[in-house]
Amino acid sequence: MASSKIKIPIIDFCNLELKPNTPQWESTKEQVFEALKEFGCFEAIYDKVPNEIREAMFGNLKEAFELPISKLIEYREKPHHIYEGQFPTIPIYGNVRSADLVLPNSVESFANTFWSDGNPNFCNEAKSFYKPLMELDEMLRRMIFETLGLKHYIDEFLDSNIFFSRFTNYKANKSKDGDIPELPSHTDSTYLSIIKQEQIGLQVLNKNGEWIELNTSPNSYFV
Repeated sequence: MASSKIKIPIIDFCNLELKPNTPQWESTKEQVFEALKEFGCFEAIYDKVPNEIREAMFGNLKEAFELPISKLIEYREKPHHIYEGQFPTIPIYGNVRSADLVLPNSVESFANTFWSDGNPNFCNEAKSFYKPLMELDEMLRRMIFETLGLKHYIDEFLDSNIFFSRFTNYKANKSKDGDIPELPSHTDSTYLSIIKQEQIGLQVLNKNGEWIELNTSPNSYFV
């Protein structure tokens, strides 16, 4: 059972003065490192993605997950694309991943797989969604490298960095008996992830073995 008493640190990234070599940067960098050291994560307040863009993205992705399995398999067969879903053991779970959505023309390639008209609205929304998140991602990586004394390696690392997107869909368990298998409790290990959930359900496991339930505000993300 998740604990509601333990609170994950909340760090504000909305300040326009949050730039390297400023007092605001140094203060936020210290908060980031302490949060990662103690909890392994934190809630980032970041208002650069308009609410209507985020909601439109979720709406289009819901539509994609409702497409025939043949379409999702077609997506999986393309380079750098992964579709996992419809496992016989976990029928209510699925996810779509891409390693290149932020590259030129890659969003269009993604959309052309799922929608016959290429869904230009989705393409514009995705670009508006990813641009500020990539800026947050770079900001966080710089802060982490600086704190670890690896400042001279930041640019080299960023040049080789791959921005991997993962869209996960958990369908409602409509079984009256609750006998449809669900994903077991687990952790996903990555160097750095920025997570936005549409509905409640995300939890983190702290170093004391306690599961902590996470609920974000519209302008926040879990890191």
